[in-house]
Amino acid sequence: MKKNTFIISALLLFLMINTCSVIDPEVESFSDFDGEIQKEMSQNQIPSLSACVIKDDRIVWQKHYGNSAVSNSMPGSSSIYPTASVSKTIIVTAVMQLYEQGLISLDADLNDYLPFSLRNPNYPDQILTIRHLLTHTSGLAWPVDDYEVPGFYDYHPYDSAPPLNEWIPEYVLPNGNQYVNAVWKNSIPGERELYSNIGTGILGYLVEVVSGTDFNSYCTQSIFEPLEMHSTSYAYADLDMNKVVRKYGGNYQPIEHYRQLPFPAQSLKTTIEDYSHILIAYMNGGIYNDTRILQESSVHQILQINNPASGVCLIWNKSLGNWYGHAGGEPGVGAQVEFHPEDKVGLMIFSNKRNSSINLGNKIHAVIRRIASNYR
Repeated sequence: MKKNTFIISALLLFLMINTCSVIDPEVESFSDFDGEIQKEMSQNQIPSLSACVIKDDRIVWQKHYGNSAVSNSMPGSSSIYPTASVSKTIIVTAVMQLYEQGLISLDADLNDYLPFSLRNPNYPDQILTIRHLLTHTSGLAWPVDDYEVPGFYDYHPYDSAPPLNEWIPEYVLPNGNQYVNAVWKNSIPGERELYSNIGTGILGYLVEVVSGTDFNSYCTQSIFEPLEMHSTSYAYADLDMNKVVRKYGGNYQPIEHYRQLPFPAQSLKTTIEDYSHILIAYMNGGIYNDTRILQESSVHQILQINNPASGVCLIWNKSLGNWYGHAGGEPGVGAQVEFHPEDKVGLMIFSNKRNSSINLGNKIHAVIRRIASNYR
């Protein structure tokens, strides 16, 4: 009796993981990878995962994995995923659009554009530039956690976080109510790479100041609508909440939808289909479906390496094999996107739990990269 119970339980556990897919007939054999992905999902308690491979101007492989025992974890092509720091790829796109219009210079003093004076208090005579923020060399903290800069990573339900113009002065200026010395590191601007959500949050504010509109509206008008990204926004209010996947923590504990202060750097929500349009545009010199969002020269500038040791370009990161990508991870969110411009191949992995398996050098990423490599 115990043996039969064990067999039935094992079968039920196996059936809990369901998949749906859109795959070219000639690559049907890639379904052999399902077992590897499902095993990693089970071991890492990942409720759902969507992945795809792009070749030239279309998705050629797409698959969605979900755990039917977990509420709202059966994804499909219309599922909307939060993407955490993958959001930063939209920031650099917006900044470079303003650069192309002659509204900003990447190497000018940030104080030429901001309504307050921004300096590292440790080096008050050194100017800060947009390029410093785009290459994470401003000297601003990440911050690593809430202990380093208290309150910075507080959860604000849905879209309720304070606007950029309110929190930025309070946190980065020495006379601000939320200021702590750890916001600024003892690092001369331009000399040391320090990944920074504060810095990229300021870039979002820069877009607001220069464009005269809020960051999400700017991106909607200048990036999402031209690229036919109809299920993409930084704001939950713009989306069909029935399609937004629920975030989960350990032991499949649900996490309520939230926004944190540096929302341009963290709060993009999109689908596999929508975000593929961004990668296609980057792989085609700034063009998607005959619509240009960036000049080819701007794409080249974005992809120039600033730090050979880390591969950091302008926001994007270059890794071995000439892949350019960005990762995202925060409570309830895991994301990895990358593309190979010479071969015009790209891939995406979105999941609704923070985990390392989908990121560069880990198991699920390696499986999807193997599939993508068949199209090179």
